[in-house]
Amino acid sequence: MDQMIQSYMPQVKAFFEEHREEFLNDLAEMIAIDSQRTEAKEGMPYGEGPAAALAKTLEMAEGYGLYTENWENYVGIIQLNDSKERKLEILAHLDVVPEGKGWTVTEPFVMKEVDGRVYGRGTADDKGPALAAIYALRAIKELGIPLRESVRVTVGCDEECGSSDLDYYWTKTSPAEMTFSPDADYPLINLEKGHFGVKISGKLPEPASGVKIKYAKCGTKSNVIPDEAEVVVSGISEASASLMALEVYNDTIVETDFTAENEKEMKFFFKGKSAHAADPDSGNNAATAMLQLLAKLPKEDYGMLCQLEHMFQHDFNHGEGALIHYQDDESGEISVAFTIFNIEEDGTIFAQVDSRTPISVSEKDFDHFIKRLEDAGFEVETSYSAPHYVSPDTPLVQILLAHYEDWFSEKGECIAIGGGTYVHDIPGGVAFGCAKQGVDNKMHGPDEFAEVDQLLTSGMLFTTAIADLCK
Repeated sequence: MDQMIQSYMPQVKAFFEEHREEFLNDLAEMIAIDSQRTEAKEGMPYGEGPAAALAKTLEMAEGYGLYTENWENYVGIIQLNDSKERKLEILAHLDVVPEGKGWTVTEPFVMKEVDGRVYGRGTADDKGPALAAIYALRAIKELGIPLRESVRVTVGCDEECGSSDLDYYWTKTSPAEMTFSPDADYPLINLEKGHFGVKISGKLPEPASGVKIKYAKCGTKSNVIPDEAEVVVSGISEASASLMALEVYNDTIVETDFTAENEKEMKFFFKGKSAHAADPDSGNNAATAMLQLLAKLPKEDYGMLCQLEHMFQHDFNHGEGALIHYQDDESGEISVAFTIFNIEEDGTIFAQVDSRTPISVSEKDFDHFIKRLEDAGFEVETSYSAPHYVSPDTPLVQILLAHYEDWFSEKGECIAIGGGTYVHDIPGGVAFGCAKQGVDNKMHGPDEFAEVDQLLTSGMLFTTAIADLCK
């Protein structure tokens, strides 16, 4: 950081300290809006929640004296002025994952501050970081910090469900010269693993044994480890159900219970732990626990499920059973998460797998895995996006890491992640903040939180980094 930029640090720090309560009040208003993607409505491509969150955020930014535009409720842009050009773009998002169950500190959409942390869905992912970036623009404006180049904060509404908001955005504009997204960990992420998605469908034969699955359901989002599942099985005794449930619990530590609907119909419940699909080891998958139980049913009727369970055994989170356990020094291990699993009364099966792939792996490396599924009687549909990598030597990376070191007094370095961010397909784009590496903010799980000092210091950092990059 050069001397002129460094001279701004005391006043930037004072600005965020003076506006702490206002920042938290604004964030609480944002958290209060359930902005999960829902059914599209006229003028609202992602439903009412994301549109309401975008409207509230732009209203706040306008109140700070910033320039805003709503691009048809796909994204909103926030700038210091109405310039059409920008050198730097900061991409954040306002949509959230489902609230889930198991919250203990507060309700998902009622932000609560406890011991220096704010709890609520979106505090860490990604409303808190988005607001930190917006407040950075506000600080630049109110402190009169001069910029020669323009900067834009873009807030989207569909990051959690595929980033179709950016697909729309890039039909209207092109990426800036430099881009970062505050939707991950510090110090700085220059490598995002690839994504290999699998949709699995099939049909169970009519059972000859008299044991029948009436239905099974688990999972709502392909990028979330499911924490709940349930299945109803007829044709088994209460004693058999009790033994099966006990065996599954002992093997998986997923809470497994059942009720007798009648003498020969048992309803099983599974309670695991939710997590991001990119980090399956931090969760406890209810889907694979349910699959393990169903693989105990008569093999002559449920051989397809037995083969599926062999490939997706519980705690095999890195492709061991599927024979796709890839890894390299730069990226680490592949992650393989079995995240959605449904069976209809007519035997129709639907499942989804979310995998994050190292940079040394290509789409062809999964051909044998797909063939195994097809040989087991399943139909398979796949999607693939290549890994994203940016050299640590680029000016954007070097400047961001220098500001990180000055504000956090910690060594700045590049790291790799399994999750994909908004910058995944943007040349030269990196993810930068706002979570502290090694701290589990429980993103995508109950009791999601952000550390208040971390958010405010991130806003300070963004302010001086913008001043440096756009000077």
